[in-house]
Amino acid sequence: MDNRVRNLTLLYIALMVVGAAILASFVWRKPRYVVSASGATSADSIAAYEQRIGELRVRVDSLKAVLARRGVLEGVGVRLRISQVEQHLNQLRESVRIWRSAHDQYGVGQAYRECLLLYGNAQSACQALSYDTLPPDSDSVRAPTR
Repeated sequence: MDNRVRNLTLLYIALMVVGAAILASFVWRKPRYVVSASGATSADSIAAYEQRIGELRVRVDSLKAVLARRGVLEGVGVRLRISQVEQHLNQLRESVRIWRSAHDQYGVGQAYRECLLLYGNAQSACQALSYDTLPPDSDSVRAPTR
């Protein structure tokens, strides 16, 4: 009986050592995910995104002018949506700057994907802001204001 317990204990210790070795190999060989950067991540793409940022900036300024004419620019919800659009545009501008300075394919691919996501966020936030420029529906009930 004493010999079986000793062998079982040695087996558990051996399994723990093997498991620790496997875990250590995963930690030391931390895989770096390869991002395949297509031809769309060239300098022309960076310039296109900078142009898109400019177009969104012009659209936001135009929407702000329409909102000011309608007198709803002072609304809390409208100000929050404007702030959100401007925050997305600033994040996108920063992401394009990082993309421009990326040197390896991994960094370029990561920056490119981030720009795609941020541009989508900025565009959808700008679209949400544009709904505030619509005239109120005659059938709808106005929300109470404070």
